[in-house]
Amino acid sequence: MDRNKQDIRYEDLYNRLLDRGMALHENNKKRIRAGLVLLGVFTVLMILIRMITNSDRVVFMILWVVGMFVISIYLISVEYIDDSIRKTLEEVSDREADFGELIPDSEQVRERVQSRIQVKQEEIQARYMDHRRNKAPESEDEE
Repeated sequence: MDRNKQDIRYEDLYNRLLDRGMALHENNKKRIRAGLVLLGVFTVLMILIRMITNSDRVVFMILWVVGMFVISIYLISVEYIDDSIRKTLEEVSDREADFGELIPDSEQVRERVQSRIQVKQEEIQARYMDHRRNKAPESEDEE
């Protein structure tokens, strides 16, 4: 009986650990997205500052490169933390922790985009055909 309680306790502990790991993984996805947006916003901001102030190009480029390195280090650290959590959960449970991925493959993105384009094309084609069908009886009445 005591062994059964201990097994239940460990299973509960593992489930809580897994839930926290999954929550952290979801937060890491948001952090990655925010970091990538920050890269774009930072670039645009630096270009605007350069145009407004007419500052020295060398100083401006050094600041820009340093800023990009800081953002890149942030993104790498988020990925490292996510990977270390996945590995820790795998070691603890002797199971493979399936978090999914932080950033999808370019092939997966391409497939998603192509499937969405195909769905939109089919919707547009259906609307066009409906419009033609609805318009056809009116043109016969006009003759």
